[in-house]
Amino acid sequence: MKLRSRLLLNVFLLLSVLAVLMPFIWMLTVSFSPSADPFKRVALLIPTSFSLEGYKQVLEQAPIARWFMNSVLLTSVLTGGQLILGVLAAYAFARYQFRGREALFFFVLCTMMVPPQAIMLPVYLVVNSFDWVNSYKGVIIPHIASAYAIFVLRQFFMAIPRELEEASRVDGCHSVQTLYHIYLRASGPALFGVGLIQFVNNWNDYYWPFLILSDEMKMTLPVAIVHFRNDSYIEWVPTMAAATLSVLPVIGIYTLAQRYFTESSLQSGIK
Repeated sequence: MKLRSRLLLNVFLLLSVLAVLMPFIWMLTVSFSPSADPFKRVALLIPTSFSLEGYKQVLEQAPIARWFMNSVLLTSVLTGGQLILGVLAAYAFARYQFRGREALFFFVLCTMMVPPQAIMLPVYLVVNSFDWVNSYKGVIIPHIASAYAIFVLRQFFMAIPRELEEASRVDGCHSVQTLYHIYLRASGPALFGVGLIQFVNNWNDYYWPFLILSDEMKMTLPVAIVHFRNDSYIEWVPTMAAATLSVLPVIGIYTLAQRYFTESSLQSGIK
């Protein structure tokens, strides 16, 4: 029975992995297919003939390097801001007593339950009133605070023994020094985990940058993929090639960060 159960579990996991990877494999297959009837040249997610025509078209006909730098800039600034504000807010919620703390934190949690599309129009009206449309400020500032980062970091800070904070106070540390020496140094795994998740989400964000940015030279990679589409026709091969190029940095960063995150978790556990 154990062997049969293990076999069924392995089959289920294999099918689950294939289901997750299938869209990515299909994207790669189409990106390496010739432009003429790409779907007719695909059999069982394997192209019958390979071509770099789509990647050549992307590199020659689109400012892919500019889009890439836009994505790097926006994602880095937004993720960094979310981590900074998340650390400060989480520290306040975890260690300070003030009137309305629980109600305010409950409100922060409620923002995680509201679909972004539901508040997109009112946020856009606010951004438009500040004349931030078609600017990086309009993309970054409305989302510079992350409820998810605040929640996760608060839970991690609350798990840190309060005796460490009291010992730092005895040694003469003020609040900022206590935050740095006690909480931040002990929160490496949490910071890397939250930063990784927020980076991937910000990099892949489509709807809000698409709504705010109209200048082609300011677009990010996920938004600029529609460059190869018009009202009646989608050029699937260069579109999938651009999508593949936009995914590769995320995969690389996730792989490197996951490895470092694991090492940080082990070191934290040993300490």
